[in-house]
Amino acid sequence: MAEIGIDAGRAKVIAEAILAENMTNGGVPCVLVGEPVDYEFWWVQGYQSRAFIEDDDANAVLAGNGPIVVPKDGSAPFQLSSALPAAVQMERIRAAQPDSGA
Repeated sequence: MAEIGIDAGRAKVIAEAILAENMTNGGVPCVLVGEPVDYEFWWVQGYQSRAFIEDDDANAVLAGNGPIVVPKDGSAPFQLSSALPAAVQMERIRAAQPDSGA
């Protein structure tokens, strides 16, 4: 896999900062779920509500929250849709890259 600038640990820190900013702006308190998944030029990090993960509060489960994508080159992070699996979306993003050969 391509190793560019941002590693998995840094990707987690960036994703946590995004969740903290969302909470500051009135969003639901959230925590990261699992480890970042490596998609060659991007890290993909899932998250869920803190109340669901830490307190097992089924009423607090988030639905429709796509994972956070952290580009390894330091570009702006973005969020995927929840409509399709992350792997499908990331393959489409990869295929759209100028150097993909697609």
